[in-house]
Amino acid sequence: MDSIDPISLEILWNRLISIVNEQATALQNASFTTVVREAGDLSAGVFDTRGNMIAQAVTGTPGHINTMALAVRHFLKEYPWGRRPHGAGRWQ
Repeated sequence: MDSIDPISLEILWNRLISIVNEQATALQNASFTTVVREAGDLSAGVFDTRGNMIAQAVTGTPGHINTMALAVRHFLKEYPWGRRPHGAGRWQ
């Protein structure tokens, strides 16, 4: 794997954190339950195709993180990345 210069790495990292924070904010704003909307009892993250967490939101509760990682791995085991229908969750 090619190494990434520190400046590019920091830019990519900040972008990932921005994405998951926006994801958490959207979930909180769209939620119908007060537990999520007012208490912020949620977590948001981005995972790779093997189910490894790449980034997590700085808001929310960290207690969901292990559950999310396990759930993503179970989904990928049941629905492998390369066997999805064309256009469903695949990079084109």
